[in-house]
Amino acid sequence: MKSTALVSSLLLAQCLALSSGTASAANKAPRRTRQGDYLNRLLRRSPLSEPSVAGAAMEETVVSTTKTDRRAASAVSREQGGGPRGEAACRGSEFAQYAGYVMVDAAAGRALFYYLPEAIGNGNSSSKPLLLWLNGGPGCSSLGYGAMEELGPFRVMSDGKTLYRNPYSWNHVANVLFLESPTGVGYSYSNTTADYSRFGDNKTAEDAYLFLANWMDRFPEYKRREFYIAGESYAGHYVPQLAHQILRRSSPSINLKGIM
Repeated sequence: MKSTALVSSLLLAQCLALSSGTASAANKAPRRTRQGDYLNRLLRRSPLSEPSVAGAAMEETVVSTTKTDRRAASAVSREQGGGPRGEAACRGSEFAQYAGYVMVDAAAGRALFYYLPEAIGNGNSSSKPLLLWLNGGPGCSSLGYGAMEELGPFRVMSDGKTLYRNPYSWNHVANVLFLESPTGVGYSYSNTTADYSRFGDNKTAEDAYLFLANWMDRFPEYKRREFYIAGESYAGHYVPQLAHQILRRSSPSINLKGIM
């Protein structure tokens, strides 16, 4: 249990590290300009020197973090074939959080990364629907943008080290599943190099469907739960094509109710 919690907390900490570049703007500069500067700086940074965060102590209003080696944390998760289900380390928070990899093609070594903040309030997660969020691009991170700049429970402060609560988070009304898709976006990866050059919308939809099917085996309490898919920008292609995959395959586990 301790190793599971450690892996999960490291994975969630990676999320925070990736998104630390998208810090909220200080009062002295326009918000979007400041966030754009951070994103550009992050993109120019060498992957081998990119810092990360571990042992995130999630408090009710502010989260403090410390640095560790992102590559080591990723290696642990990938060796476990996507990692077991494990709750991220949380203190003083009214909701559980999960993060990890789900394998969609074992032969290719292809796995998609997710972050799930469950609905706020004791017992609320079991009575609220599940909503899958997809950013567009193609290539935009649902973690860096959707979770940390838009509808997730936390925002990153301008120091890049602490979080503060987002009072307008969508997990007030739903369990929100942020998916890094397609392969190559954010922490989603493949061990087969050719995967990065031959992806298209159809393959993206197929992988997202396989992710959902495998993810629900890991989280069986969400099978047959009311399920919605939402997104923005190029997700205007991702969302309906994933919905088509779900309806075409007639999955008994995925209770699709609508798309946004």
